[in-house]
Amino acid sequence: MTRTARSLKIALVGVAALSAGATVWLRVATGATPRSAPSYVSPSCRLTANAKACAIALRYLAALDLDRAGDACRLLAPGTLQAAGGLNACKKTLLRARGIRIHYRISAVAQSPLGTTVRFSTRANGRQWLRQQMLVSPAGRIVAVVFEPW
Repeated sequence: MTRTARSLKIALVGVAALSAGATVWLRVATGATPRSAPSYVSPSCRLTANAKACAIALRYLAALDLDRAGDACRLLAPGTLQAAGGLNACKKTLLRARGIRIHYRISAVAQSPLGTTVRFSTRANGRQWLRQQMLVSPAGRIVAVVFEPW
């Protein structure tokens, strides 16, 4: 490859990088980056005793919605993450649903001897709502997420 061809190639790569950077900046500046918000949050989340668990549940659900599997997996308790096969296995599992946006809502929150139980529902692609429960430990980690029977 000649020196001129190499210089042209480097210039094209630089232009592509600047273009990609400008696109990202424009999305952030105009608010076009994907956002996630619950469709409903139970008033019980406003209680001081429940606020921390609700915040963790909302962070987890937003991470799922926005394909931020690493963020979601890091909210799991160490034993739960280990049972999921570790961080990489957890991320791999969650990313199987990459690109599927979800709607979510928190319907109830209650204290339990093991932490705080957060009842929530998710819905994807216009399907029916799936009711689930999450146990958040006093240390602020998700111990379990299970489906509720109808």
